[in-house]
Amino acid sequence: MHPSLTSASIDALAARSRLLAKLRTFFYDHDFVEVQTPILSQDIVIDRHLDPLVVQVPGATSRHGESQEWYLQTSPEQNMKRLVASGMKAIFQIGPVFRAGEVGRLHNPEFTMAEWYRVGDDLNGGVRFLEEMVESMLVTPPPIRSTFCDEFRRWIGLDPLEASLEQLATESIRRGYVSSPTWSEDRDDWIDLLFSHDVQPNLGLETPLVLTHFPASQAALAQLSHELPGTAERFELFYRGVELANGYHELLDRDTLERRNIVANEQRVRDGRRPLPVRNRLLEAMEIGLPPCSGCALGFDRLVMLAIGAQRLEDVLCFPWDRA
Repeated sequence: MHPSLTSASIDALAARSRLLAKLRTFFYDHDFVEVQTPILSQDIVIDRHLDPLVVQVPGATSRHGESQEWYLQTSPEQNMKRLVASGMKAIFQIGPVFRAGEVGRLHNPEFTMAEWYRVGDDLNGGVRFLEEMVESMLVTPPPIRSTFCDEFRRWIGLDPLEASLEQLATESIRRGYVSSPTWSEDRDDWIDLLFSHDVQPNLGLETPLVLTHFPASQAALAQLSHELPGTAERFELFYRGVELANGYHELLDRDTLERRNIVANEQRVRDGRRPLPVRNRLLEAMEIGLPPCSGCALGFDRLVMLAIGAQRLEDVLCFPWDRA
């Protein structure tokens, strides 16, 4: 196909349109309100592994008075949670998000995310809503549930909460993923390495699978679990080995989030990444009060890809990064 033309077929783009309408209808049928939050913001979610695209806005200064870099959002999470703290009960948003350096079969620097929050949902409520959504959107059997630890033990033969760094390193070397135990001093690096190679590709091959209770060290913005100590109330959806969605029974404590942000920045520096601003308006909103809720983000392009049997993200995008 000529590079000036779309990488997706006309039929794929028509299917994408139908799925977008179906997803919006699903939210409206469940009494959600659609919102639009800024794509360009002074604040950004701090994630160890995600790099935002930085934009210079000439003449703009921050609310603190200093020269300010602006960020194309990796997720609308911060601003949507500010709306929840303002009193909105069930909201969703579908729109573009941006992540630097993400290019590949399942990645594009700009992609479409569906994200939603509903007050009153705990972990089980958030998972049930996601299960109902994927069953409706992809016309599949009801998703299966499992825990991170159960699947890790099944495919790796180690308990990710109890295995030592040395055991994780030895198993990674045995499987040929690295050659030296000095590859990393961080247990989560080894867990992620094994998970990405030998756990994720086996998840949801026939029926969608929701994975719950990630290690507490990977809680991100989720609450810690009282049911399974050492884990967090975080959940992810997988289908045919592809990660489709990531959700949390949302953390409510402002001070805990600030501490996690500091730790994430320290990890970013060790990884050779730039630190990101710790102060942000989400912390201010959480200080006022974020009500108990669950939230989730879903990669819409990947959903379309799986729905029509495409093999690459570019098969469902008008113009991926190399044609944009």
